[in-house]
Amino acid sequence: MITLQSITSKNLWKIYNLKADENLVAPNNKSLAEAYAYYSEHGKNPIVYGIYHDSMPVGFIMAVYNPPAGFAAINNNGQPYYYLWRFMIDNEYQNKGYGKIAMNLLLEEAKESLHGEANAFYTSVVPESAVTPKFYGSFGFVKTGEVDDGEEVMRLSL
Repeated sequence: MITLQSITSKNLWKIYNLKADENLVAPNNKSLAEAYAYYSEHGKNPIVYGIYHDSMPVGFIMAVYNPPAGFAAINNNGQPYYYLWRFMIDNEYQNKGYGKIAMNLLLEEAKESLHGEANAFYTSVVPESAVTPKFYGSFGFVKTGEVDDGEEVMRLSL
């Protein structure tokens, strides 16, 4: 069973040590440091989970609800939104369907306004990836034509 679990001092290092292609997603050590800095700077927690298959950590997901101006080149017409900041499945566990289930769990939380009410979920993908845009497209994300920090922005209406 795939679940999203909070990251605590008990599982931090297991999540920290997961690895994926760093040309497509930042390493988890950078992501966890950025989550801490985001909280320190903005006073609100990012949405950070370990992705688990039963008791085994297999991935990491980090999103933010209604980030402050300047966080990303997105304004969503002034309406609150979610932004998927990082999403990775460890190299050893890819192509087993874990990512699809985990993404559905996160999107359900957004649709239920668990972290706040919003009308959209955004993410961005590196243009070099042939797989990532298709993955997000399978959930209904579409390219907006915008570019944020060299990455193509995708949007899902909630």
